Amino acid sequence: MDPRTRLSISCEVLRKACGIFQEYVLDLYFPAQRLSRWQRVRCAPMLFLVEYLVYRVDAVAEGTKTVDLDTASNKDYDKLVQYKEKFGALLRRTHAHNEVVARELDLGEEYVRLENKVTSHGGASHEQILRLAELRASDVRLLHGMTFALLGKPIDNNLLNLLWPVEVLADIGNDLVHYERDVAAGHFNTYDAFVRLYGCAAPERLRAEIARYGRLFHAELEKFPADRRDELAALCVRRYRARTDLIPEPQLQDNSQAAQHERAP
Repeated sequence: MDPRTRLSISCEVLRKACGIFQEYVLDLYFPAQRLSRWQRVRCAPMLFLVEYLVYRVDAVAEGTKTVDLDTASNKDYDKLVQYKEKFGALLRRTHAHNEVVARELDLGEEYVRLENKVTSHGGASHEQILRLAELRASDVRLLHGMTFALLGKPIDNNLLNLLWPVEVLADIGNDLVHYERDVAAGHFNTYDAFVRLYGCAAPERLRAEIARYGRLFHAELEKFPADRRDELAALCVRRYRARTDLIPEPQLQDNSQAAQHERAP
């Protein structure tokens, strides 16, 4: 890879990492935990570094979309496993590792493998599409888990459970916003996968799943004290509501998978 291309990739990785850091760490996780200014300063450098490294790994994964990583001798998969091991070692050395971090590292690997399976084999089931939507936020959940370790705080599982459907909805909303761009670029997109699977019924199918994740969020919200509910609702709903309210018209293709679903009773 020539130096100009390498620089271009690094700049794009930095841009993406900055956006995620702002949207999730600064605008969601820090306020949701009610962290002080000192606590935020304590966590921010390490969280940003890790998000940048995550996107470096993602850049490696992008180059393996058409290669089956399930092949035992595949060197690209070996490289991704090595990155994961280095991540874990780095986080343990910097006291940023706990059970949430360990879990999200494993789920991040599951995401890479499942996305590769779907893209290299050319199709996905309803369950696989939703699993990818649920797994794709593993990088930001990793950052959230790190904050507890870095500050020496006990893990707040109630908060993690509350934010889980919010993270899924935000990811789906992001795919809705970037639907046409992702289709043109050939990137995996949750809505596009629904269109390929269900054809013109895709908006209705996806809208039902959005409503289901919304109900999960509100069920978890009810577990919080009344004085916290309004604060958390305002913080969380704006992460996804505007993005998921409008579902674009599907770009229909001559797809046998969609046709089968449309003919089904």
